[in-house]
Amino acid sequence: MKMKIAALILACLMIVPFIASCGQKNEGAGRNTDVQTTDASTGGDETEDDSVTASQAEIKEIMDYVNDVASKIEVGGIDFTWFGPSNVAVNAPEKDEETGDIMSDAVYYRQRDIEEIYGVKWHNEWGENGEDVADKAENEVMAGGDSYDLVYGSVRSAGTPMLNAGILRTTNDLEYVDLDQRWWLGSLRDTFSINGRLFFLIGPIVVNSYTDTNIILFNKDVTAMFNMDDIEIYDSVKDGKWTIDRMLEVASKIPENASGTGVYRYIEPVGFPFLFSSGLTITKFDEEGTPYVESTLPKEYSDLADKLCAVFSDESQSMFAYYDKEKKDFIEKYDIDQEDAFADGKGLFYFVNAADALYLRNYDVSFGILPMPKLSASQKQYYSFANSWLGGAVYFLKTVKNISMSDSIAESMAALSQIYVKDAYYTKLLKSQAIFDMESRDMLDIIYSTKIYDMADLYAGGNLDNWGEIINVIDKAIRYDSSTFASDYRANARVASMNIRMLIKTLDND
Repeated sequence: MKMKIAALILACLMIVPFIASCGQKNEGAGRNTDVQTTDASTGGDETEDDSVTASQAEIKEIMDYVNDVASKIEVGGIDFTWFGPSNVAVNAPEKDEETGDIMSDAVYYRQRDIEEIYGVKWHNEWGENGEDVADKAENEVMAGGDSYDLVYGSVRSAGTPMLNAGILRTTNDLEYVDLDQRWWLGSLRDTFSINGRLFFLIGPIVVNSYTDTNIILFNKDVTAMFNMDDIEIYDSVKDGKWTIDRMLEVASKIPENASGTGVYRYIEPVGFPFLFSSGLTITKFDEEGTPYVESTLPKEYSDLADKLCAVFSDESQSMFAYYDKEKKDFIEKYDIDQEDAFADGKGLFYFVNAADALYLRNYDVSFGILPMPKLSASQKQYYSFANSWLGGAVYFLKTVKNISMSDSIAESMAALSQIYVKDAYYTKLLKSQAIFDMESRDMLDIIYSTKIYDMADLYAGGNLDNWGEIINVIDKAIRYDSSTFASDYRANARVASMNIRMLIKTLDND
């Protein structure tokens, strides 16, 4: 079902008319900043049609920065190839021109500015999917080729196999990429580094970085039906009191659906995002920066699983059937899919990724958006877990000969994405098209300011599962059976430790 949503959301992204982020159609952003925008620093006037959200000051700052970065290298007249999966083609324009589609135009403007500023000829090349990108990249490196100047794709399907193959260049030595800039997720240095070496870069340079984040939707028709105050729910988030206990308290206002009819409290709860939103992690790091997984399950993990499993596995409270006793999937059991169930008011809370909020605007349902809850009100901040299967990153292959060009253009693309891509997806689509109230806009700002990744999630499924089945073990324990959590965790911790050592050996031998 989630793969279906991912495919549909990418199609959905292409339906909204777009007016160029910088108020211009044919001029490069670096050459015309006479744009009517809201200047946050001076309180300037809004544009008449409210189509531009970046400020004059921000546009000028970013364009000055990009021009400065570009001025430090000389690459005019050569080719630049941006390579990634065609099933996430929103990261490259449909055509090398404006089409009127919001995301296609956004990435086209970015491409156009890079061509004009650097004097390069841009080429877009695609693999069929993330796995195909990884295969082609590995073949290219093994042959000593440098056809791909910058690679992008899902962290899980493209990044992990390239890392395992030892074909990625560490980003630590890049001269121009600055992870302290706001267009990069700088926290990756703490969560994805292996013995101090980082191989992935994440930010709005890849649109998928906005679609991968876990959120909670609540059905406004259901809250109205049971006399719940939506504003009180939002205020609990803003006051730092949106906790797991608070979520359970709100849901408890709906009677248990023991008869199998009526409204459920939860639709398809997921497990592992609750662990991360509670401030807990799977991957730890020793003094040398070597990742490891604790061999024994910490007690707070099992306590969390026991609390949530009692609720989520209860068929009178939770509309969930992937692991039910009848071994039926959701549609087989309920004769309806998850999206229709939520739209039809059959549940209060629906646990999804951010991309789903846009997709659900195709339904006749009014909903609010919430972050994943804290473990307790004393927790310092919210933590919004980002799923590495849905998220995207950029990578540098070892055989790229003109690394200075790739390095510099990556930094400039990331900076320009702050104007074009973030504006198009986050502001114009997600914050404008996917919400029904202003409070949800505030919730999105909280959610995206607290995004986190855990390295264990990189290896959580299929043939890429170097961390064992730890993510699946956690998901099982929280959603439907916590009875064997400790032993399942311990067994997979051993697998994880063994494979971590193998990966480090591969990287050290490069």
